[in-house]
Amino acid sequence: FRFQLDMEDLGEEDLEALAVLAHLVQDFQRGDIVIGGEKTAGMGWVEGTLSQVEWLTGSPEGVGQTLFGDRPLSPDGVWQRLDLEDEDAQEVLASFPPLMPANTVAAITQPVRTGEGYISHRAFGGHCGLLVVEAEVLTPLHIQESGEPSYRAHLADGPVNGWDFFSMAPPEAAHRPEARTYALPSLSLRGMLRHIYTIASDARQESQDIGRLNPADHLFGWVGKGPNQALTGRVSVGFGLFQEPTLAWFKVPYPYGAWTYAGGAWQQRASGPADALHIAGTWRLFPHRPLAPIAVQQEDFQPDTAQANYFRAILPGSRARFTIRFWNLEDEELRRLLWVVALEPDLAHKMGKHRYLGFGSLRFHIQPQSHLVDWAARYAGAPEERWQQPLDLDAWLDPNVVRHYRALREALHAGQL
Repeated sequence: FRFQLDMEDLGEEDLEALAVLAHLVQDFQRGDIVIGGEKTAGMGWVEGTLSQVEWLTGSPEGVGQTLFGDRPLSPDGVWQRLDLEDEDAQEVLASFPPLMPANTVAAITQPVRTGEGYISHRAFGGHCGLLVVEAEVLTPLHIQESGEPSYRAHLADGPVNGWDFFSMAPPEAAHRPEARTYALPSLSLRGMLRHIYTIASDARQESQDIGRLNPADHLFGWVGKGPNQALTGRVSVGFGLFQEPTLAWFKVPYPYGAWTYAGGAWQQRASGPADALHIAGTWRLFPHRPLAPIAVQQEDFQPDTAQANYFRAILPGSRARFTIRFWNLEDEELRRLLWVVALEPDLAHKMGKHRYLGFGSLRFHIQPQSHLVDWAARYAGAPEERWQQPLDLDAWLDPNVVRHYRALREALHAGQL
């Protein structure tokens, strides 16, 4: 989409405000501006390009000369006119001075807290940055597409739906393109990471009000009851887009609770509920397992009974990438978040449907492009390589900040794969 900003009656006294605007436009070009809601769930992050500057003035001197130098103006009625496009327009942005000289800017080392005690969004402080994460699928993974099923059939014992993997496509099956962009939904990623972070911070106590938030609600956001009882999170998780994933159809008859994994093998009992692993008697996790024999890979959507689920899953070896933006994190919060994302070499995450039967294991790899942001250096005009500070993951990972560490290691251990 295109939009324009109209400004009138600019003078020398407006140069500081114009400098702030120029830096905001530069942020927009870097993709650091969000529009609309659900920004912590991967929505609304946009990037743009300044494509044109149109300047009209009654005098070639004054603020115009300060902004544009000796570029020649052309007459346009009672005005003197200057039109700049593309690279020339970009050059004007780069000519603005930094917001403050480098020697007068000091980084805020701790996040700013309000009188109620929660961390404020009014200023950048503490640790801010961007994680670039690659997800590696370890066992077949299925996250159901949003909206209608892409496939349907009618059998003697009832109707059957065939579900494709989640894609960036309309909810109406008739409007979905043949070639689809498959993705890990941001809400699914965020929910999984929040669940592990809740355990790792022992956030079992329900938040009472905005001044008494448990660690997970404080970081990922919280909505309470009454006025002024909502706080947006300080972590934004994007969609994980796959590049040329391999998919296959699976059939899973139900119920399947009689299947249990014990002694390194799946066994079928006569009956009984599905096994459940709970940490501290509160949080359920699904251990990593190879696929249960009841899950059968198929060549296509070929239903033969209504007493089964039919779905396409992304196969092991496929990879997706997503980003995690974070801001105003305290030292312990960042260390815990990094552990929750990266885990340890012999651990893995799990998400999607049919996790009990071995589906959904995947491992996250934090990429070298990940960095911390030094906002003081950025707005003091420092080059990108200086204000984007490389993230030394090994130096930050610290299991000492992880509560229920042994239980998490046991639950997330992927040695069975």
